[in-house]
Amino acid sequence: MDKLKEYKVAHRGLGEGRHTFHFVLEDSFFNCFEATKGTEGKIEAVVEIIKSSLLMEVNMKIEGSVKAICDRCLEVFDLQIKGELSLYVKQSSREVDNEDDFIILAPEDDFLDLSSYLYEIYMLNYPMRVVHEEGHCDPAMERVLDEYITDEKEKPADPRWDDLRKLINN
Repeated sequence: MDKLKEYKVAHRGLGEGRHTFHFVLEDSFFNCFEATKGTEGKIEAVVEIIKSSLLMEVNMKIEGSVKAICDRCLEVFDLQIKGELSLYVKQSSREVDNEDDFIILAPEDDFLDLSSYLYEIYMLNYPMRVVHEEGHCDPAMERVLDEYITDEKEKPADPRWDDLRKLINN
């Protein structure tokens, strides 16, 4: 059973013009990908396909939130995710590798699978460092962090490094 079948669009049945599709990326979507198993949240996706006789322009936008753990205080919070991606789809019988923004579909393909592209938008817009907004971290953890950061600054410098510092400064 294809768990991601709801993210496939039957492009053959679409007439020329503008078509809009709405998808929801929830826990079941994230569990289909190894890197996001266990992710909880709800991301709304709007996909607009502009179809012409030669190609399709696909514009995707996502917006929503997922549960994340703050890298600073380890508290769970709702992380806002927002992003967009545009690409082009063309049908061709030639075996050509897909380029970054260009997808080649075989003539026998009836569906355009958007799941990997929606996942790509999500992953590209997920921050490398996940932290609360300034001042929203757990106060108890902030005190512990401040204690250790302050202690680090007050430690005397190791005298063995003094000769090296002299070389660098000259």
